Amino acid sequence: MNSHSSKDSLFGTLSADTRSGIVVFLIALPLCLGIALASGAPLFSGVVSGIIGGIVVGYLSGSRLSVSGPAAGLTVIVLNGIEKLGTFESFLLAVVLAGLFQIILGFLKAGVIRLFFPTAVIRGMLAAIGLILILKQIPHALGDDRDAEGEFEFFQIDGENTFTEIMNAIGDPAFSAILISLVSFAILLTWNKITQKIQKLELIPASLIVVLAGIAINQLLIVFLPTFALASIHLVPLPVIENLSQVSSLFVFPDFSQWINPNIYLTAGTIAIIASLETLLNIEATDKLDPLKQNTSANQELKAQGVGNLVAGLIGGIPVTSVIVRSSANIYAGAKSKMSAIIHGVLLLISVLFFARFMNLIPLASLAAILILTGYKLAKVDIFKEMYRLGWNQFLPFILTVIMVLFTDLLIGIGIGMAIGFFFILRENLSTSHFLNMGKHKGADYIKIELSEHVSFLNKASIADALEQLPENSMVDIDGTKSTFIDYDVLEVIHDFQKKAPSKNIIANFLTRNGQESLVSEKKDSMQDYLMDFDTTYQNLLENNKEWVAEKLKLDPEYFHKLARGQQPKFLFIGCADSRVHPNEITKTAPGEMFIHRNVANLVVNTDFNLMSVLQYAVEVLKVEHVIVCGHYGCGGVKASLQHTHYGLIDNWLRNIKDVYRIHQAELDALTDENERFKRMVELNVIEQVYNLHKTSIIQKAWNNNAKLRIHGWVYDLKEGIIIDLNFQMKEIFEEYDKIYKLEFPS
Repeated sequence: MNSHSSKDSLFGTLSADTRSGIVVFLIALPLCLGIALASGAPLFSGVVSGIIGGIVVGYLSGSRLSVSGPAAGLTVIVLNGIEKLGTFESFLLAVVLAGLFQIILGFLKAGVIRLFFPTAVIRGMLAAIGLILILKQIPHALGDDRDAEGEFEFFQIDGENTFTEIMNAIGDPAFSAILISLVSFAILLTWNKITQKIQKLELIPASLIVVLAGIAINQLLIVFLPTFALASIHLVPLPVIENLSQVSSLFVFPDFSQWINPNIYLTAGTIAIIASLETLLNIEATDKLDPLKQNTSANQELKAQGVGNLVAGLIGGIPVTSVIVRSSANIYAGAKSKMSAIIHGVLLLISVLFFARFMNLIPLASLAAILILTGYKLAKVDIFKEMYRLGWNQFLPFILTVIMVLFTDLLIGIGIGMAIGFFFILRENLSTSHFLNMGKHKGADYIKIELSEHVSFLNKASIADALEQLPENSMVDIDGTKSTFIDYDVLEVIHDFQKKAPSKNIIANFLTRNGQESLVSEKKDSMQDYLMDFDTTYQNLLENNKEWVAEKLKLDPEYFHKLARGQQPKFLFIGCADSRVHPNEITKTAPGEMFIHRNVANLVVNTDFNLMSVLQYAVEVLKVEHVIVCGHYGCGGVKASLQHTHYGLIDNWLRNIKDVYRIHQAELDALTDENERFKRMVELNVIEQVYNLHKTSIIQKAWNNNAKLRIHGWVYDLKEGIIIDLNFQMKEIFEEYDKIYKLEFPS
């Protein structure tokens, strides 16, 4: 049974989830304590929230990889809330109410907000958090532990900032902490190679070895070199419970007598809004890091977080949100399901009750190494290079989000990044309201103005200018057949043009989705024979070809001679037959750079000899380096597979897509929004076709021969024109398939 199948139980991937749960637990423990300390709340309240975030929210969440707990982004709100309300007990009542507000937001389907977060901004947030992790953990790695774990602000309350703290740590390092950090880095960077040689060790997470090594080094220093040993300030500060009878005294309960205090509701509303926004941002980011690209139900997540905050407030915990630091560590540790989050919560509970003294032996330098490596994975240089290659409209929102999150806080940075992103969207919208094509027909100028899908009042000026510039004695088609919306202001501009067109001897047609609207022209009847369907006439295809040849030869007289010498494509593109998805156009590649196979819904079917022949020729003869399966949102084949209509022979082909639905039925049926279900089905179809490629003997043979070959899954967004790389972690995903589909080739 496939691990991505909807039939997997909560315990179906227990081994991988246990390993990742341990890693997240080790990271979460000091963060829970540090965030509580920075928030001015009791230390135990942070651990309570970590336990609830793991067990309660982890169980109720729709995300398989998100991990919740107390968040650094709420420390100022918690600190101010406790101060404003006077007591921690009064603040807990606000946390309870905030949970109720979040549950209500979930039922009101406020989670739709997550769809408005641009990808560039989300990637910027992830990169910024990675940089913050690195910068904030450097002092801990050097032995400067005066600042609590979980303090993420650049400008600190004590007057220091992130950079001055690093300089202070460099000026007064603790050599034992540096030793532990270096050993920790060495273990983290070499553990995969060690487990490849000694496979029995692969069940033990590297982070656990790092922690045990850190404890061992410090204990040896205590015995042999006590002056160099780490003091308690450099170790995890978990409250110790001497006996179980003390447990009840650690819990704090809300003061319900404050329910008439209006400040309680103001604080609760603030917590609910900020916690919900942070959760939605982190869920969106987690889904992007997810190797399987699962779409989490945002509304279900708001309800889960609401229940978590309600419970946290009732028993003395600070507010809970989805936390990207823990979630990303969970993903990189190889988590497969929500069980990893639950295990991390259970481990927090057990550690508090029974192993607090042992936990207090863990050096913060060991944990700093783990967090620095997690930060590096979030903020790799390659991510910055990739965003730069996408152009300024993607890179500028990305880099500004990075800078502002780094120097202010998460929400301010996201807000500025979104503002810049929306500026580019607005600018692009203004410049792409229409497309103008010019040509000749029977000696007269012919102009076709194609209106875009959505034409708002913002496009009024550019369309009016285009109409004003039309030459006299010309024929014009204003094509609105692809437009789903044309604003009244734009229609007014077009009809104003109708009135003055005769004065310039312009013959014009306005083509709409409902049919043709002929614009008033005194000359229309006498010139009716000139009007014909310019871009679909068969003869024009041949004429267009001649124009294209002339253009190419003008640019390069040897163009066709070079093209005829042969092809050496590096890419095999397996795409949909949809006429709107042209591989060379959307990738800006020239003829000869991409080998192409297309069929309905971009399927990889092992009985399709056409596809298999193309694949073998591309891999074994052309030696392509990349095989790309590209689906697209709005795919008619995928949409048909979600229905029960009989279409004839193609039903047999569409059945392959219905199999994808069967495998992922639980996930798809959980999506109440029909459009979201359709989009997710497109993504899952691409994922399954990538799986199918891996199963073929052609691909396996190439890899067995050490061919430089990579497989990718893409989705093309028709509305935006952007290609979305699903970013498969091939090795991790396909490990499970080796037991069933792997072929052994003779040496």
